[in-house]
Amino acid sequence: MSGDDSASKGTDRGAEAAYLVAGAVDLAVSGAASALRGVRAILGRSDLVEMAQDGEEDLKVRGRLAVQRYTAVPEPHLELLARRAAVRLDASDD
Repeated sequence: MSGDDSASKGTDRGAEAAYLVAGAVDLAVSGAASALRGVRAILGRSDLVEMAQDGEEDLKVRGRLAVQRYTAVPEPHLELLARRAAVRLDASDD
């Protein structure tokens, strides 16, 4: 491998990184433009207040579900083992 090959690979990697960044920026800009068009369409609606209330209610429900999902406390391990042992003892007594 010659020095020119490694230099061109470095340049290729630099170009790939630049293309990656440019693609991400282009995606973000097109997403922002699309979002702005959506906002304009929403602001032109006559039922904006009702739509905002529905959105608020949906966010509350979604938040409640997320809290329940992430704060569910699993049964303590030792208590689970004690219950299983008690069931086995009861079964062996019969």
